[in-house]
Amino acid sequence: MKHPRSIRQWMRVVPAALCVIQLTTGCLDGTDDSQPFEPDPVAPDAGSFTLQARYDAIRSFPGGGGLFIVAISPDWDFAGTVRLSVTANPRLHTQMSTTLLDTSLRVAEIWISPEAGMETGFYTIQLKAEHGDATELLPLNIEVMEWSQAEPGHEMQMRGHFCDWLAAQHPELGYNEGDSFKRWITYPQHLIVEHWTFFSHDWEMRVCFHVMIPPHDWSMMLLRRRGEMEPVLAARRESNGSIHEIPVNDYPIMYGF
Repeated sequence: MKHPRSIRQWMRVVPAALCVIQLTTGCLDGTDDSQPFEPDPVAPDAGSFTLQARYDAIRSFPGGGGLFIVAISPDWDFAGTVRLSVTANPRLHTQMSTTLLDTSLRVAEIWISPEAGMETGFYTIQLKAEHGDATELLPLNIEVMEWSQAEPGHEMQMRGHFCDWLAAQHPELGYNEGDSFKRWITYPQHLIVEHWTFFSHDWEMRVCFHVMIPPHDWSMMLLRRRGEMEPVLAARRESNGSIHEIPVNDYPIMYGF
């Protein structure tokens, strides 16, 4: 698993025009996810902070999805809030989990839903973080690729195996298989091992599985609670159906995200 890192310059020219979009908060699955309560600052802005992304480039496809996770690291003298906004192509349908970060809420999620028929190519979301008189810019880069996904299929069965295991082995997490979610192929144009992301109100679950016959038809799961940077656990299912927990770093991360 890659650790959060500082801004890295994107080295390709972005062909699509950018425009400022109105941010909305909510969940990709279209369920009623009311805007988070964002109180007025209890203290004036002071001190400094560092803005980081868990990864700064992803792949997606028309009709698919994608997710960035960003966080602030306040310095010792930090006070007040960091105000977030983005500039992006409107056809990416960019949304954010929050537009305000402070010492009690340090993580924000930015997700995309490229619309069907969108032109393939390279796009950049420009994230702006403002605190007092200071402004930080963080480019988040997307390659929209030619790809598509079918109606729910084998990936749902794979997810179901891990949902049953979580209910039995980790009830304290409160993971609910019945929660509404959006699903998308995590790595378009990646073959042999399928990778899927399931994004619900409270969780990001990733599932990958080897598209082979027994005894090589293993699968893995990675689970992250929304609002946190790092996953809480990972697991592997063997060909015989047994599931066991694995280190989160053993879950395969491709293309840096």
